[in-house]
Amino acid sequence: MNEESDYRPGGPPLTGRKVLALLAGFFSVMLLANFIMARAAVKTFSGLDKNNPYDSGLAYNRDIAAAKAQLALGWSVELTRTPDGQATQLTASVKDKAGQPVTGLDVSMHFLHPATSKLDRDIAAGAIADGVYAAAAELAPGRWEVEIDFNRNGERKFRSRNQLTVE
Repeated sequence: MNEESDYRPGGPPLTGRKVLALLAGFFSVMLLANFIMARAAVKTFSGLDKNNPYDSGLAYNRDIAAAKAQLALGWSVELTRTPDGQATQLTASVKDKAGQPVTGLDVSMHFLHPATSKLDRDIAAGAIADGVYAAAAELAPGRWEVEIDFNRNGERKFRSRNQLTVE
């Protein structure tokens, strides 16, 4: 069995310089693409979760003390969501250890979008009954985190964190 190959050498030979040029060209294109993509990524997202992460880190012990003080209060918060046209109405009912409504609070609601802080909203809530506070916000559909701060005399007494899904 004598089979002959159909390969016929021709054209310029593949030399070491050509291989070096091909490898250098390939890796140059790869490096350029990586540089462009990395630059675009850093330009569009800084990678920071908070505007001032260093200060947040320094305040860690203060946050722990505030959480212990909040736990000692024994307050409970019940959150109710009601669609109101394009807006979402949130009602927070606050009760103390004895189950009595907590009155005389300044309440603010912070609606935090998990993907971007550009959609975040801060809204002051008003008292609609003893221990019941309400606010309405226009929120994009999706999942949200709601932080409700209950303040008295300019000092935060309680913070409630909740998950919310808007259809």
